[in-house]
Amino acid sequence: MTSSPLRLRVQKVDRGESTASSELPVARLWVDTGLSHLEPTYDYLVPQSLDTAISVGVKVLVDFSGRKVDAFVIDRVNSSSVGNLKFIEKVTSPVPLLTSEIIALVTAVARRWGAVPSEILSAAIPPRVISVEKDVTESSTSELLSARNQSPSHSYYLFTPGEDPFHTIAEWVKRRGDQGGVLVVLPELREVHSLANELTLLDVDFSVLDASLARTTRYSNFLQVATGESKIVIGTRSAIFAPVSNLQTIVIFREGSESHYERRTPGWNVRDVAIIRSQLAAIDLTFSGFAPSSELSLLIESEAIALKGKSAQVDATSYPQVQGELLPDRIFSPIRSALTRGSVLFLVPRKGYSQAISCTSCRNIGLCECGGRIYFGGPDKGFICSLCNVTTAEWSCKWCKKSSPNLLGRGNLRYAQEIGRAFPGFVVISSDATHAVHQIENPHTIVLSTAGMAPVVRGGYQAVVILEGDNLFSQLDLRAQERAREAIMQSATLLSPNGKALVVIDNAHPIVAALSRWNLSPLLSRELREREQTQLPPLVHAIVIEITHSDAPTFLSGITSSIREGRVPGSTRILGPTRIDEEYSRVILTVSRDHGQDLFDFLVTYRKKRGIAKKSIPRMRIDPYVLSHSL
Repeated sequence: MTSSPLRLRVQKVDRGESTASSELPVARLWVDTGLSHLEPTYDYLVPQSLDTAISVGVKVLVDFSGRKVDAFVIDRVNSSSVGNLKFIEKVTSPVPLLTSEIIALVTAVARRWGAVPSEILSAAIPPRVISVEKDVTESSTSELLSARNQSPSHSYYLFTPGEDPFHTIAEWVKRRGDQGGVLVVLPELREVHSLANELTLLDVDFSVLDASLARTTRYSNFLQVATGESKIVIGTRSAIFAPVSNLQTIVIFREGSESHYERRTPGWNVRDVAIIRSQLAAIDLTFSGFAPSSELSLLIESEAIALKGKSAQVDATSYPQVQGELLPDRIFSPIRSALTRGSVLFLVPRKGYSQAISCTSCRNIGLCECGGRIYFGGPDKGFICSLCNVTTAEWSCKWCKKSSPNLLGRGNLRYAQEIGRAFPGFVVISSDATHAVHQIENPHTIVLSTAGMAPVVRGGYQAVVILEGDNLFSQLDLRAQERAREAIMQSATLLSPNGKALVVIDNAHPIVAALSRWNLSPLLSRELREREQTQLPPLVHAIVIEITHSDAPTFLSGITSSIREGRVPGSTRILGPTRIDEEYSRVILTVSRDHGQDLFDFLVTYRKKRGIAKKSIPRMRIDPYVLSHSL
């Protein structure tokens, strides 16, 4: 048998296009390298065949160190200082998703929070849905430019009792929509729905941007905004980056809410991003709510932000607890009187039935076998582990074996039972984030609500009772007073014109006078002076660093010597380290507001050098919501 001669099989290899565009052949890209210590901006050549498709804001695919990664075009230029450039391989999204304004905003935000653009873009741009892009016409993707107001307004609007905040904002949107694009950012989805209902009643066209939307709907809405088809946008946190065409007005509702703080790294917040965006593009900015955060209070005090709102007064009375009782004796009479005229709202500090249990006999806290704390969910739910969720109908102390639980930390469900017994004959309703009540049918109802979850009653409540007022203000973190102020003021806005605010709190507490005059300024000023004396936020910037125990001494030594040598601002103060778990310690750095960016840049360089050296990179958050949370 004769064997056939061997033949080499010829394969044609596509080496890629080698001809660059004749005009502006270099594209400057933000490349998603996935590594925060690498530079984010790289130059690539624009193939002649893709010249018309590659414009500022489009998404492309490139080869980066042998990997195919996504990138955004942020500019096209004539030349590059880098030689031997690679070609862009593909346009993955032909619709420009970034405008020049958003590119400038993302750049500023990334520097402010010590991040790379890709970390910001992951929140700013929703996941792509290819089928949705097919319906977008090319002619609608141009960015509209218009003259900007060179003196944009910055204000805080304080809502007053009887005023529907969503109706007021909807009227602002309708009026300002005639002048250009409008963006409204709210902390919670339920508030987005409330504003959407008001805008619909006013026959205003708008788009909603929220992560809870179906992926297709969210991307479709985003493209409507990016192409200029929709010029009025409402949404939650990430909507602050929406590429609204001809944006003239930004409204932020309840700017101090924790929901306005990005949970993922790098932890930016809506309030500060809105201020940056307003300054960069000369956009009118209005904050609105029931009590400003300490950061905004500082800006109001310095007159950088104007305080606006209608004058108002509230009939407010304090009822101090004598022996820790839920309702002091003197408060029963005004509550009964209010119930004869209409409904009464009780603001409660916590939801649920109890937060924990202890043994009545030996006083030990009830713990599950897994180590989690046990709480009582109510007669119909039994005893539940807060960690593993194991539920039992009965409980016995693992120490003394007795079955006599003492319930710790009342929740709204337990309050409902106790208050229902105190005022028999009335319907009792509980409303919280888990079980929200939107409408009250009975005109004489007792409503127990956690902060911000009270249903609106036609004509307003005849009385609003603030339970455990002292405890509201005495939580450990620095934001406790802000949350308490906002919860109390927001509840008081639901009063009828003749309604009364009954506050279970010490007679000397200034919140009662603030309620009565509807004027928080003295209270806010006093708190700012206290922060000034202790050099705590917002009078200073705060950076939380979580670093391994072994690296902490070297880091602290380096910061100390850098301060001494002038490489780090002299106002830098070191707090810690504090051990937070088996591996990490927490260090808090504070620095004057004038020199914050210098310290931020120093820490970013430090983290990059460690990344390049393949050492562990400390976790970092700049100006987080609270200083004690794990990153």
